[in-house]
Amino acid sequence: MRIVAPRKLTPTEGRIIVYLSQHEGESCTKAQIAEALGRNKKTIDRLIMRLRADGLIVSEPMWDERGGQVANRYRVSGRTVC
Repeated sequence: MRIVAPRKLTPTEGRIIVYLSQHEGESCTKAQIAEALGRNKKTIDRLIMRLRADGLIVSEPMWDERGGQVANRYRVSGRTVC
């Protein structure tokens, strides 16, 4: 996978993009991403915000059958070239 980014990504940012690519279409919490990558949830939260601001990932809110919001679905944007 080749990432077209407006700046140099940190190793963890790159790992987030790879993780999201491997779990495309799934809803996953930031805590799940943090656990899978062996990082702190606050670190993942901060890096996801940066990746979203850079247009590299997209966040899609997900809702349960009663209308309550559940974990967001994150996906890699079209700026990432596979």
